[in-house]
Amino acid sequence: MMRICFISHSSGQHGAELALLELLEGLVKLGVSCMVIVPKEGPLISELEHLKIPWEIASYPRWLSRPIGIYYRLARNIISLIRSVQVAKIAKQWNCDIVYSNTSSISVGAFGAWLANKPHVWHLHESGYKMGLKYDLGEFWTARLINSLSAAIIVVSHSLKKYYSQYIPSSKMSLVYQSVTRHNKIEKTYKSNRDNQIFQCLIISSLHPYKGQIEAIKALSELIQKGINIQLLIIGHGWKNFQLELFKQVKEHNLEQYVEFIGYKKNPMEYLQSTDTVLICSQWEAFGRVTIEAMLAGKPVIGSAAGATAELIQDGITGLLYNSGDHLELANKIQYLYENLEERLKIGASARNWADNRFTQERHAKEIFNILEELLKKRNQL
Repeated sequence: MMRICFISHSSGQHGAELALLELLEGLVKLGVSCMVIVPKEGPLISELEHLKIPWEIASYPRWLSRPIGIYYRLARNIISLIRSVQVAKIAKQWNCDIVYSNTSSISVGAFGAWLANKPHVWHLHESGYKMGLKYDLGEFWTARLINSLSAAIIVVSHSLKKYYSQYIPSSKMSLVYQSVTRHNKIEKTYKSNRDNQIFQCLIISSLHPYKGQIEAIKALSELIQKGINIQLLIIGHGWKNFQLELFKQVKEHNLEQYVEFIGYKKNPMEYLQSTDTVLICSQWEAFGRVTIEAMLAGKPVIGSAAGATAELIQDGITGLLYNSGDHLELANKIQYLYENLEERLKIGASARNWADNRFTQERHAKEIFNILEELLKKRNQL
């Protein structure tokens, strides 16, 4: 039986953690024995216990964050190296075959695998540079370490693979699209629940400058000035300073009665299924879980033509694309859906048909399983 020790960068339930849970469920069904190391207690642990997957805590920092001082970055990396010893000890005691880091934002899994003499897999869900964050060692040296300390590297989109190919040989990276089934009651809702009422737009993402909420607020302002009966719901939490900036933007544009901040929702399906359109305004997405969830719900998505969003949406067929940063074009796309109910329903239905059966847990787990099996086969032949 294959035994995999996963390393999670957090104990939350955000995109990478949801993808991890779906992968764990799928691998267990294939007969793989899994355990997870987490940095602290959190909601992820209760989900692991529900799946009967063993876990351990080994407190460790990230090496990816907002820009910070050089001495703090140095201290963090020293702590990571020290914590790697604990990770190596756990991996040895559990007698795992592979150590699997579920993100590029931590290094303890890679160094722990090296110390334990175990093959290491790095599953890249993000790029620090594209997210406006910085790796402690810089993008170049971090990517070089990811390459040298991994027996296999998995990426979640063509866009991410293309980005990392400037540092890592493309032949070493395997593209595997995530499964999107964790919110297991994604019902198709082709018919608008708001016919002849207010037209509702929805953003589900962390509150962060690169996610584009300000762009959506500016687009909303343009539409309100045209007399369009419209509302914007913003779901998510994040940087407090940026949240204050969003409140300021809403006030400056006199949109207090048109914009509602919902906060974080563990399962936002209720909001997604009752909205008219979903906005993906990020400057760049490595994958786009919300995009797929919206499609599975039969909702038309308006997304910025950047990163994996442009990869997932066929413009005019399974969604609409606009140039990132152009709030006027975004406003025009929203107005188009507002004025064309039939087209709105047609795009939502096409999106549902395209996404259905493409992002399944079975397909995702099997593709990962094949990569891990091949890795172990090659290692045994040495």
